[in-house]
Amino acid sequence: MKRFNKENFKTLLLTMLFILSIALNQQLWERISLAQIMPSVGQLETIEVKRNTNINYNISDILSPQSFRINFGGGLHTVLYSDTYGIWKETLKNLKDGYFEKDVLIEEIDKEKWLEANNFRSIEMRFGYNMPIDLLREMVEGKKEGIYGKVDTIDRILISLMGDRHIYIANHKEGKYYMIQSMKEENNFYKIVRTIEESRYDAYYALSDIYGVQNNELMPIDLDDNIHQIQVVREIDPTNDGQVEAFAGTFFGENLDFIRKIIETSGSVIYMYGYGQKALKIDDLGVLQYIEKIDKEEASKNIKFEEAIKIALAFISEHGSWGNIDAYLREVKPIERDNKKGYAFLFGYRLNGFSVYCSDENKRMDTPIKVEVLGNQVIYYKRFLKREKIAIKFLENKEDKVILPASQVLDKNFEVIKNDYLNNRPETLNIEEEKIAEEVLSTIQGIEIGYYDQPMNKQNYLIPIWIIKTDKITYYFNAYDGKIINYSAI
Repeated sequence: MKRFNKENFKTLLLTMLFILSIALNQQLWERISLAQIMPSVGQLETIEVKRNTNINYNISDILSPQSFRINFGGGLHTVLYSDTYGIWKETLKNLKDGYFEKDVLIEEIDKEKWLEANNFRSIEMRFGYNMPIDLLREMVEGKKEGIYGKVDTIDRILISLMGDRHIYIANHKEGKYYMIQSMKEENNFYKIVRTIEESRYDAYYALSDIYGVQNNELMPIDLDDNIHQIQVVREIDPTNDGQVEAFAGTFFGENLDFIRKIIETSGSVIYMYGYGQKALKIDDLGVLQYIEKIDKEEASKNIKFEEAIKIALAFISEHGSWGNIDAYLREVKPIERDNKKGYAFLFGYRLNGFSVYCSDENKRMDTPIKVEVLGNQVIYYKRFLKREKIAIKFLENKEDKVILPASQVLDKNFEVIKNDYLNNRPETLNIEEEKIAEEVLSTIQGIEIGYYDQPMNKQNYLIPIWIIKTDKITYYFNAYDGKIINYSAI
C-alpha cells in the first residue's frame, strides 16, 4: 500500500508540473508582442549610415507607412498599424524592379480618380510625413529615371488590385495625385490581401456608409479582440547609476571624470560639458534630453531632407539604439534657430502593433523620440520609451474592463467636438442642427486605437485609447469609459 501511495504521488506531481508548464507558456506567449518575435520585414532594404562609427540598420523599417488600409471590396475594409504581413517590403521590391526605369508611364490625375481606384479592392499606405522621392529611390537602390524628377514628395501609396497593374502615389496635403503604369504582373499583393481576408481581422467601414455623409475615412464597428491595458517599465531608470552612466557615456565618452554631474532633489541627473556646450538630463520619470550649443560652421551647412534624416537616424542609433523598437517616423517639422533652418524629426513607436501616445509633465501631447537637426549638427535629442513588462503569473486573470466601440465614444463626445467645430468656424452658427452634424462628421480625418502613456499618473501602465482626428483638433479618449483624456491642435 505504501508503494502504491508513493507512485500515485509521483504521478500526481508530474501531472501538476505538466499543467503548470502549459499555463506558464501560455502566459508568456500572451505577453510577448508579435512584432518582437517576427523578423523585420525590411531586412533586404538597408542603407548604411556612417557617423563616427559604422552603423547598420534598416532605414526602410523606420520610414515605413504609419497605417495600411486594406479594401476587400463591397465596402468592407480593415486597417493595420504595423506591417505584420510584409506589405511595405513587397512595395519596395516592386518599386525597385519597375518604377525607376526609363519607360515608366506616369500621369497626373485628379482626386476623384484616386478615390475611384480606392473604392475597389486595393491597399492604401499612409505616411505621417512627406517622403522625398529621392529618399525612396535610395531605399530601393533605384536609378535616377522613371518617377525620379517627375514627383517631388509623397505621403500616400495606393496599390490597385483590379488587374490594371497600376500604382497610385500622392501628396494628399498638396492635392497632387499620380497614376503609374508599370507594376509587374508577378507580385504578392493579391496573396497578401487574401491571407488577411482569410484571417481574423477587425472590420472597418467608411463613415459615408455608417452615417451617410461625404467622408471616406474608416471606422471599426467592433473590434475582434478586447484591448487590455499593459504593464510597462521605463527604458531608462534614473535610480540605476550604471544604466544612467552607460547612456551618458554614449554622449561624453566612457571617461566621465571631466564631466560635471548634478543630482537634483527631484531625482533628475544632469551631465554638463564645458560651459554649456553639451548638456544631458535624465529626469525622475526617465525622460532623456540632450542639448548641444549651436556650432555656427556645422549648423550653417545647407543640407537636404534626405541627409538630415540620415543624421537623425544615426544619432539615435548611437545614443540608445533602435534595437527591439517598433519605431516609425511620425512627423517632420521645419525649424529655425539663430537664423539657421533645419528639421525636427518626431518618431513614434508601437507595442503589440498599436501606436503609443504620451503627454509631458504639463499634460501636453508629446512625442516619444525627437531629434532636431541644423546643418550637420544635432542640437536637441529627446527619448522617452516604455517596454512591456513580461509578468508571468500562474493562471493570471486579465482585468474585466472592455473597451467601448469607436462609434459609442464618438456619440458620447459629439457635443464637445461639435462645439469646437463651431468655435473654429463662427460663420456656421446659423446653420441648422442636422446640417452642422453632417459637416462635423465630414471633418473627421482618422479614427485609430492606440495606447496612452500618462507618466504623471500611472507610470507603469499603458491604457487603450481611441484617437479621433478632425481637420483642426486631435482628441484622445479613454477607451474604457469614453472620457476625453487630452487633445492637441493640428
